[in-house]
Amino acid sequence: MKKISKITLILLLLCLVGYSVTPSERLFQIGVSAERKLAGLSTKSIMIGEGEISYIEGGTGDVILFLHGFGANKDNWVRLAKHLKNDYSVIALDLPGFGNSFKDINLKYDVESQVSRVNEFINKLGITKFHIAGNSMGGYIAGNYASKYPEQVMSLWLLNTLGVQSADDSEMFKDISENKRPMVLAKNRSEFDQLISFVFANPPFMPEFVISELSKTAIKSYDLNYKIFHEVHKIDQNKISFSLPLDSELGKFSKPVLITWGRQDRVLHHSGAKVLSKIVPQSEIIIMNDIGHLPMMEAPKVTADQFISFHSRD
Repeated sequence: MKKISKITLILLLLCLVGYSVTPSERLFQIGVSAERKLAGLSTKSIMIGEGEISYIEGGTGDVILFLHGFGANKDNWVRLAKHLKNDYSVIALDLPGFGNSFKDINLKYDVESQVSRVNEFINKLGITKFHIAGNSMGGYIAGNYASKYPEQVMSLWLLNTLGVQSADDSEMFKDISENKRPMVLAKNRSEFDQLISFVFANPPFMPEFVISELSKTAIKSYDLNYKIFHEVHKIDQNKISFSLPLDSELGKFSKPVLITWGRQDRVLHHSGAKVLSKIVPQSEIIIMNDIGHLPMMEAPKVTADQFISFHSRD
């Protein structure tokens, strides 16, 4: 026992020394790879007309395609995917302009353009039937995709979705109306720390090296993020006007729709769920208490179980 204890102590000390001298970027890469592996996901890429799309996939069963929100990437879905992989084939892509997919500040990134790119991505993979899910901006794109290509979409899952024109103003939307900085746009470390506090009600554990690397990415991407934010939100004189609001577009979609929303969301007001339920009678609403803008990260298992349960009643 003493020998084992000494060996364990030595290994622990070596790990601590290694941690202290390993650059944060490398630690971040190791951590991301480890989480994907634990979730049973592999990293792949595919070319569409404008450039390369990076994505992760894994699991078995019907395909569910995940679209992340503004300023995020495919790894927002990893912890959720771990709880879905036994029931579904999970695919989560980096939307163009984000993550490891192609970026070009001269391109357009409005919802129409992104829907078209997602469709090209799906066609390249040869998938003809699938569920589609999206968080925030990803939900706005997913909802419009389902409206435009209903024959392909088996069901739609909206998580704290953007694009509900007649929802109550959220804290962030009130800030925009008062010409204040949208909290999701961060150009330095201090603003990024504020962003983390803003989007989560109960932030999941993230080591300092993770926050450090994510903040570097946000700062580096600020100019492109600024452009995308304004193209998606169509801001004019401090007012947001969506080009294809889900309030009207989802009226064209007749398949099952699950609407998940964190009650403590400060980015997008949860009243949007009730608005959409009136537009889409075949929908179910789940409002999660003590959850913010990213339920798939704050409560991944509970959130995944919602989708599994929703379809078990089909």
